[in-house]
Order: sequence, then structure tokens, then C-alpha cells
Amino acid sequence: MRKYKEQINLTAGLKQKKIKSTIMKQVILSTAIFLISIIATPQLNIQTRLVNYEAANWKTWLLDDAHQIVIKASSSPAQTKAELALIKQRIAKLDEKKLAEIKYWDAGAPAYRWNQVAPGLISPQRFDIMLRIPTAWMNIAIYDATILACKENIKYKRKRPEDSDPLLQPVINAPLTYSYPCEHSVTAAAAATVLAYFFPDKADSIVQLAQAASQSRIDAGVQFPSDVEAGWKLGEQVAKQIIEKAKNDGSATVYKGDVNKDPKKWTGDFAMGINVPSFSPIVMHSADQFRPPAPPDFETEMNELKNSKPNFTTTSLAYYWANNGGFDYWSDVAGQKMFEYRMTDDAPGVARIYTILHTAFHEAIIAIFDAKYSYWGIRPSQYDSTFKPLLSPPPFPGYPSGHATGSSTTATVLEYFFPADAKYFQKLAKDCADSRFHAGIHFRTDNEMGLLMGKQIGNYVVEKWMKK
Repeated sequence: MRKYKEQINLTAGLKQKKIKSTIMKQVILSTAIFLISIIATPQLNIQTRLVNYEAANWKTWLLDDAHQIVIKASSSPAQTKAELALIKQRIAKLDEKKLAEIKYWDAGAPAYRWNQVAPGLISPQRFDIMLRIPTAWMNIAIYDATILACKENIKYKRKRPEDSDPLLQPVINAPLTYSYPCEHSVTAAAAATVLAYFFPDKADSIVQLAQAASQSRIDAGVQFPSDVEAGWKLGEQVAKQIIEKAKNDGSATVYKGDVNKDPKKWTGDFAMGINVPSFSPIVMHSADQFRPPAPPDFETEMNELKNSKPNFTTTSLAYYWANNGGFDYWSDVAGQKMFEYRMTDDAPGVARIYTILHTAFHEAIIAIFDAKYSYWGIRPSQYDSTFKPLLSPPPFPGYPSGHATGSSTTATVLEYFFPADAKYFQKLAKDCADSRFHAGIHFRTDNEMGLLMGKQIGNYVVEKWMKK
């Protein structure tokens, strides 16, 4: 009996030892897996840098020969080591001013800040520059340069500084892309070079701003100096080709046609934008591609306008949209949506949206003025001199409404990229169009035809671009 109990106790003891051994093995295995995951993290980060590289297969838009634009091979190991030391020195010397610059330029994708900077350079008094839509040319340069940068990224697959030296701690999160060339520098050089062409009196300050944007990436510890240098050269080369296209956009053409004298149509001492129909479209095949039919007689609509009763809402709309509705307004709307949809790390995707948006507005301007000076559509205060509009009419014909057409064009582009917000964009465009009726400077037909034209132009530009 004693032997039997001893045997039972021995068996139980062996089982307990076996259980403890199994538990220990599981703990050791779990620990090993955890340690391996920590060790492997940098490798996984490098793998996840293959974000949105399908953009490397996208086609550039206006470059005559993209193969002419080249950058030298990325740095040797020895140079990389020297650059890492330099980056650490820059980080160690950061002050509040430098940190503020880093955070400013790091907001959004690379194209975001430049679409805030550029509109501020455009003075309404320089309508000759404004009507050329410099932001369209700037964004095309950014887009084409960004696509080439994607191709170079894949070609060289250079690691970010923090992946090359685990002891280096950047002050911001590095983009989930390869390091060479620098996307922000590509964008800054492309944008600054184009803007310096349109605004030569501000060229020095524009270039200095772009250089600060590029330097901020080195100071932040997310780019090598050679990344920035290569990015600048690439962006600059692309911009120079785009500028050659802009130089031949037809804006230098002097109007030599007749100016309307018929009192039943619009008349004025200064016909602003009368030469715009001679501008060369970027996507459309001609200025009259979307020309609407001739306007009706406005007698009925004049009575409607005179009998309308202004109120707080209609007056507010009139004043609000009188100061909005241009490409700068819609560019801000686009930027907000890009933040909402977490597009910060999608440099090519953001560049494409901005480019199509501003290019569509460029085409809309040409189509608008083609129709205006084809029909010389009269304004309400000229149709009936007793009518006093809330706002002063602009110095060009009324049909179709420029605000309505431009807003509908850009709203249509944004609907394509953010379909869940389609009703929001449509309401903005409709409010913008209606505001011109409330302001007393457009008949209802001016606005309705503008909304229709804008939708046609927006859809056409999107379709052409996305199928390229």
C-alpha cells in the first residue's frame, strides 16, 4: 500500500514538473517572438514604405520628354554616414523658430502649403495674371515632378535617416516612402520656379521660402541633404518645361475685334478679359467647346429680379460669395477634405486632386469668357436703368455667370474624388450661383447656364485626366 502511494506521489510530481516545463517553454517562446518583433520592426517599417507607389505608373501631363529629366545616383555609404552626422548636428541645434518652420511645412502633403501660398500672391488688380490661373501651371509642375520622384524613389529605394541609424530620432514622423529624392523639395522647387515666372518682382522671396521648406526636412531628421538637393534639381527641371508651355498660353494676344455698341447687349468702357477666348486650353480642344446657346430676352427675368424681396439670408449670401467662389476658395475646400480623408502621406494623390481642380478652373475661365464675348449678355442694371443692384456689376458681360460656372466646375471635380460629400459640394455651387441673383448682377438664366456648363467642363477634365 505504501509503495502504491509513493508511486502515485512520484507520478504526480512528474506531471507537475512536466506542466512547469511546458509553461516555461511557452514563456520562453513568447518572449523570443516578442524580441524578434522588436528587432524586426525597422525592417517592417522599410517594407511599409511601399505606400501608393502605383503612382509611379501614372503618366506625366505636360512634359515633352520626361527622360531628359534625370538626377544622379543616391549617395555612397561613406557620404550617407557623413550626412547622418550632419543631420544629428542640425537636430541638436534646433530652436523654437526652426521647430515652428518644420511643423508649418509638415502640415498636409507637400502640395498643401503651396496651394495656400500661391493665391496670396495673385492681386485682383493684376487681372492679366489672375486670368491666366497661375495655380493651374504651378500644380501641373508639382504633379509631373511628383510622378517622376515616385519613379526615382522605387529606382533607388533609399532608406530614411532613422532606418539607416537607429540612434537618430527625427522630430516628426517620417513619410512612409523612400527617401531619395525628397518629395517636399521636389514640390517646393517646382512650385517656386513656376511662381517666380509669374511674379518676377517677388521671385527672390518665393525661392527663399521654397529653400526654407526644403531645409526643414533635413532639420527635422527625415531627409538626407542629398535627398533635398536631388529633389530640388528634379522639381526645377520639370518647372522649366512647364513654364515654356505657359509662355505660349495665348495670353499675350491683343484683341483686335469689334467692341459691342448695341444698347440691347452689354456695353462698357473697359471690357475685362476680352482676350481670354484666345488663351490656349490645357485639356479642352477649343475655347468654344462648351459654348452655350444664345441667351433669351430677359424681360420676364427682369421682372422677377425687380419683384424679389431681399432678406437677411439672401443679402448674406450675396456678400459672402462676392468675396469667395474663386479658385482659392475651392482649393481651401479641397484641402479640408484631404485632411478629413487622411491623405497627408499621399503626395501624388494630393498633387493630382489639386492639379485637376485648378486645371479645370483654368478651362472654365476660357469657356466662360468665350461665351460672354460671343453673346455680350446684358446685365440687369443695363437692361433696366431704374434697377439698382445690391453690388456693383463686374466690367464684362453677364451671360453666363462666372461664379456659377467656376463653382460648378470645381464642385464637380471634388465630387469625383470625394463622392460621399457630393451633396455638400453641390449645395456650395448652388448657393454661389444664387448669390449672384440676390446681388442683382445676374439674371437667373445666367446662373442656371453657368451651373450646367460647369458640370460639363468638370466632368470632361476629370475624364480626360484620369484616362491619360
